[in-house]
Amino acid sequence: MFIGFAQNVITPSLERLVYLAGFGQNRRAVDVHDDLYVRALALRTSDRTLVLCGLDLIGFFRPSIQEVVHQVHARLGDEMPEILIASLHPHHGPDTMGLWGPDDRTSGVDPVYMAALKKKIADVILAALEDLRPAAGMKATSVHVPGVAKNARNPETVDDELTVLQFLDEGQKPLASLFDFPCHPEVLWEHNPHITADYPGVLRQALEQATGAPCIFFSGALGGMMTPDVRDHSFEEAEVMGRTLAEKGLGALAGTESLPIPAISLQKREIKVKLTNPLYKLAFWRKLLPDMRDRKGFIQSEVNLIKIGDLWFAAVPGELLPKLGLHLKTRMLATGARVAAVIGLASDELGYMLPAEDFRFPLNPFKPGKHYEETNSIGRSIGPVVVDAIEALL
Repeated sequence: MFIGFAQNVITPSLERLVYLAGFGQNRRAVDVHDDLYVRALALRTSDRTLVLCGLDLIGFFRPSIQEVVHQVHARLGDEMPEILIASLHPHHGPDTMGLWGPDDRTSGVDPVYMAALKKKIADVILAALEDLRPAAGMKATSVHVPGVAKNARNPETVDDELTVLQFLDEGQKPLASLFDFPCHPEVLWEHNPHITADYPGVLRQALEQATGAPCIFFSGALGGMMTPDVRDHSFEEAEVMGRTLAEKGLGALAGTESLPIPAISLQKREIKVKLTNPLYKLAFWRKLLPDMRDRKGFIQSEVNLIKIGDLWFAAVPGELLPKLGLHLKTRMLATGARVAAVIGLASDELGYMLPAEDFRFPLNPFKPGKHYEETNSIGRSIGPVVVDAIEALL
């Protein structure tokens, strides 16, 4: 197997107005605490090439992702690598969806930034494919890290499992690491005006300092609300959370045996979901969100099942609640995986994905109480449709 890695800064210039996404509207960036990145990890075997790409963005809709993939394929010619692009969902980067502009009738998306962003993502994917070097082994494992995340919606259902993967050269030195954890990157809170990647940025930096090799991070099933369990919403707490996860992951890798490089695969299944959320329909009418419905009101997206030897990832197009994430991990383990995880916000961002039995759309969606997640969801059917599609791939 050959491993390639590339990254680039995607922090927006503050010479233009930047609306921060993830909390309330009209939250304007005043400075940059730490940069946002696009990172790409390329894996190549004798018969397959796969690129995993992570974005320090709130979300990236499927049409934009398809445009990036088309750019890559057009520039490569006959070579057609499989590409998975996922957002990490930090709440202190630019609005790339449209919901966080100056008011509830104006999009916060900067089209100039978006055009440059798509080209930069494509460039990084191509650079990772040009940086391929031989890998002799890999380590894959998981470890529970209690006390860093909590479920604000259903406290009794918590997924605190950190999944880690590391590729090694012939001398057993790390070539690249992949970390996956199911928690919103929102240690900093609604009044923060500083651009930041939050705890994933700290985690990656700590890993790279410790190993001398690059690190890519993905968010798992972070819905529900899987949120940092911190004393206060400060950069100091983000530092503690990121370093804690890095140290726990490194400790788990140190106790894991290196295995020969396995086969890799990516399976895709198209899904079709009826949009029923009246707030999304209002956002379409006000042109805050791109209307991706067909004539019958359905939205098309996809799920993916990624296998890197006996490490399997279920890649879902939004924010899966931990109840469903835990279910999918159990199913993957029962089907043949040794280590299983979820990559959230992959190939799309369709909002929260709830179990059907837990879905209760509030009578007043502007005052949702305990059912906030329903007001940011395609509808009751999205959770079951996604789970059924992954199980069909399994």
